[in-house]
Amino acid sequence: MADPFRRTAAFTASVLLVGVPASLGQGSGAQASDSPRPAAPSTSYRPAQSEFSLTVSPTRLAIGPADLAKVAEILVVNRGDKAVTVNVLKRNFTGGSDGALIFQQQAPYSASAWVTVTPSTFTVAPGAAQTVSATVKIPAAPEPGDHQVALVFLVPAGKTTANVRINRGIGAPVYITVPGPTDNTAELSDLHAPAFMMWGHTEVTAKVHNAGTVHRDFRNASPLTVKSAGHTSAFPDFTVMRGATRDISAVWNPPLLCICHPTVSLVNANGAIDTVTVRVIVFPLHLLGIGIIAGLAIWLGARWWRRRYRAAVATAATQLKPIVGGGSA
Repeated sequence: MADPFRRTAAFTASVLLVGVPASLGQGSGAQASDSPRPAAPSTSYRPAQSEFSLTVSPTRLAIGPADLAKVAEILVVNRGDKAVTVNVLKRNFTGGSDGALIFQQQAPYSASAWVTVTPSTFTVAPGAAQTVSATVKIPAAPEPGDHQVALVFLVPAGKTTANVRINRGIGAPVYITVPGPTDNTAELSDLHAPAFMMWGHTEVTAKVHNAGTVHRDFRNASPLTVKSAGHTSAFPDFTVMRGATRDISAVWNPPLLCICHPTVSLVNANGAIDTVTVRVIVFPLHLLGIGIIAGLAIWLGARWWRRRYRAAVATAATQLKPIVGGGSA
């Protein structure tokens, strides 16, 4: 009889490298510039000297109303030293607080049934590439705004005698903006920073919630920033998809001494400005301590020198007395 533990342990673990923060572009997802057309396939690509090295370009697609009838393309490049067979899967998803894609079969605003990919299965030789085409057909009377699906480029695990087999892949989100009235409103909250610090840089964290109907990008020429006392620090590039909330953080470098109020602001398409701020006291206690110690050392040194000087003067005066008052009769 087979060992039940061994039978249970023989499973396939699918690891999908889909922690791709929805980024690229700026403004609403209706901008076609978010999805640059991939470069024309080259006859060969320099290998990465690795058994597995698969890349896709662009890393996401943002298909606006003007591009719904166009064919989008993604270039898949195999820089590994072995041929790989790739299966292109469609997965509905929601956005995690860290920007990762969380696959959910019943995710809201799903568009997996709208997209057709060609080819859906292919083999790429080492140093070669394959162009995958994606076409969109929206249903009748869909809700305006963003609908999304992830294209997962999955390389199944090869044959092995091991109990655990790992599938490797890359997830590329596709944002499809349905024509109609849209709203890009985003809201800031929970700005946090240390209430007191002595020196150096510190981490500032906040939450950004997308209360609109299209994704919001904060990157390139218009990143989200934290400002205070003439110092500005940018948050790393990120995207907040429709209905999602992102946790963000930035490194802020305050001045040496201040009562600062780091502030984060964003402007929505309707002109409304959302702002959050927090108070941080920066006081270099270590420098104050060094100053006190140095001052004390100087005072003690001066005191010691004055006592030595007075003692030397008294000794000299004592030695001069016989000379001044002495002599023969």
